[in-house]
Amino acid sequence: MSPVPLAPTSSQRAERTTQAKFAFTPNQGAYVTLALVVGLGLMMLLVETLIYTSTASAHSAQLRGASGMMSGPASSSIHLTIFPQMSHSSIPSIHGPAYSQTSLTVPAHSLVTVTIVNDDPGNTALPAGSPFGAVAGVVGGVASVDGQAYSRLDVSKVAHTFTVPQLGINVPIPGDAPAGHRGITVTFSFRTGANGMYMWRCMDPCGSGVSGWSGPMATMGYMQGMIMIG
Repeated sequence: MSPVPLAPTSSQRAERTTQAKFAFTPNQGAYVTLALVVGLGLMMLLVETLIYTSTASAHSAQLRGASGMMSGPASSSIHLTIFPQMSHSSIPSIHGPAYSQTSLTVPAHSLVTVTIVNDDPGNTALPAGSPFGAVAGVVGGVASVDGQAYSRLDVSKVAHTFTVPQLGINVPIPGDAPAGHRGITVTFSFRTGANGMYMWRCMDPCGSGVSGWSGPMATMGYMQGMIMIG
């Protein structure tokens, strides 16, 4: 005759209830692990974002300090200098040329005159057939270098460009001073439309890497920036 199982005592029932309450099924354990991994990933992303923001701000401040210029109210005149090959302590891994100011503000519906001093002489040829050897999107379709107007440069005679793709603006910057001149100063004007924010950059492969498109060419605050209209 089989023994009759004894009914669990109240303490045994309480213990089983507690164990059931805190027991995880395999699926529950997987969900907890996934939640921990996602949470850790979000924390790392937040930390990286804070570090990037701090580094970018420090780099921008250094460039402004080096050039003696700061972003301010909208202006109908922009004065820029292209620094020669160099690195900045805020981003020591980047070596290459840099515009003196990359955060620009100009008024809407106005005529803006830009002056660029190229202190980084020498040419970095554009690819054959590149459209960035031609002046475009500016008043009269021409820029001037030390008073001499030009509408196009040979692709082998370009050092840098000032290009705002969304506005159709492109001005190639020569790497050689005109005969009888010691410096390279380029001027041009363009008309703004309605308020907006646009990216501008150099389109000449003057950076690092095999293609010339790495380093300063791929880093905000060096050879690319933003222009705010309004």
